[in-house]
Amino acid sequence: MMLEYLLATFILLYLVQIVVVLFAVLLPRDVIDSTARPAMSVVIAARNEDQNLEDCLESVLHQTYPNDLFEVIVINDHSTDGTESICRKFASQYTNFSYLNAREDQQLRGKTNALDQGIEKARGDVILVTDADCTVLPTWVEWTAKRYGKTVGIVGGLTLQKASRWFEGMQSLDWGFLLGMAAATMSLRIPLSTIGNNLSFRKAAYNDVGGYRTIPFSVTEDFMLFQAIVRTKKWDYICPIDPRVLVMSQPCSSWKELFRQKQRWGKGGLDMKFSGMVIMVISFGLDALILLTFAFSSQIGALGALLLKMGGDYFFLRTIMKKQGHLALLKYFLWFESYFMFYVLVLPFVVFLGGRVVWKGRTY
Repeated sequence: MMLEYLLATFILLYLVQIVVVLFAVLLPRDVIDSTARPAMSVVIAARNEDQNLEDCLESVLHQTYPNDLFEVIVINDHSTDGTESICRKFASQYTNFSYLNAREDQQLRGKTNALDQGIEKARGDVILVTDADCTVLPTWVEWTAKRYGKTVGIVGGLTLQKASRWFEGMQSLDWGFLLGMAAATMSLRIPLSTIGNNLSFRKAAYNDVGGYRTIPFSVTEDFMLFQAIVRTKKWDYICPIDPRVLVMSQPCSSWKELFRQKQRWGKGGLDMKFSGMVIMVISFGLDALILLTFAFSSQIGALGALLLKMGGDYFFLRTIMKKQGHLALLKYFLWFESYFMFYVLVLPFVVFLGGRVVWKGRTY
């Protein structure tokens, strides 16, 4: 009986949480300044990305924003494949494209080192960051720029993953769910996190916090930078759910790669603020109680809670996917729901017992 009471409490908390974030998605806090035309610098750190970089650059360089108002900078992060040769080719074809080879730094490590060197070189007032395995829409730069009214210092965005089968589709819905939650909580003035492959910030805001040289190192450098800028309370922040600024990323190709991604995100999430931890505890607690109730108490009660949870997840995801024009991904919902429930339960153990993070051939 105690299990059933706890389960009822957690499913109520979960559904209230879903209703609140749905309200924030349907009535978002967004700022569009049609007169804003800042100089924009797209910065991309690339490490052994010759399979993806060309598609990425083709998408980033063909924008509706005037060519004289944006530049693209690739930092070749000690690649051992054909990444640099691709950079040379694009540098010979586009006047607003340049690249540099990352130099070793005693203070900065990995991607933060590469990004810092790219940002240092950037001439734009606003820095846009994406990854070399991503593609963007032609409207990405323009409609990101329109978010930069005078008080806005950092803008997050949503990313989905390219999907042609269930393994990729469940990952894409997972990203849609998590980033949709991040966007919704940001609208509620609860700035939890954002993602580094669709992130922009004023260079002045970056300099205000001392850049990556003064921010504590993390395997989720985007999260740490976002939180540092928000903590200054000098700059406003938004995360629009706008299909014109949607980014598409390559999914993980194997369970091993997916495990490492979740481990890295989980390790970085240990610095999450209290409100974020509450959301995670509610989700973990509900999943655990569903399984415990099914095993030791009422199978009907557990099934009812599971169906209510799935209904809430589906309605939230459908709202996000509709806004982004990707309703077709909902055909992978049952795969996502099974995967989502499993990793929410397993993630705490992966974070604390999974060992060091391996990312892009480096160990942290």
